[in-house]
Amino acid sequence: MARATAGGPGSRPSVRSSDRRGDDRPKKVGWQVRRSVAEAVKEAVENGAAKSQNAFVEDALLRRLKALRQERIYSAYEEAAQDPVFMEDMRSISEAFGGTVRDGLEGEA
Repeated sequence: MARATAGGPGSRPSVRSSDRRGDDRPKKVGWQVRRSVAEAVKEAVENGAAKSQNAFVEDALLRRLKALRQERIYSAYEEAAQDPVFMEDMRSISEAFGGTVRDGLEGEA
């Protein structure tokens, strides 16, 4: 189900699968877009880009939310890479599991 949680700058919108089971039914919202954007969406739907304008807009919003989550994750990776203690832990864990790389491969030594 697709569910977004609103919050402050540090909050994370949470969007699960895009089905509409449970309490995640469509909700009419009062957002406004420029007329040219609305006309472009209408034209895109008429040309088969989505089954409806609502579906087109929801897909666009879900894609943007996914991109925002990905940006946060990559930012956290960059921050962790600057932490020498974390990086040392990662190196020691990688070395400890280094021998398992070939586990289960037939014919390999």
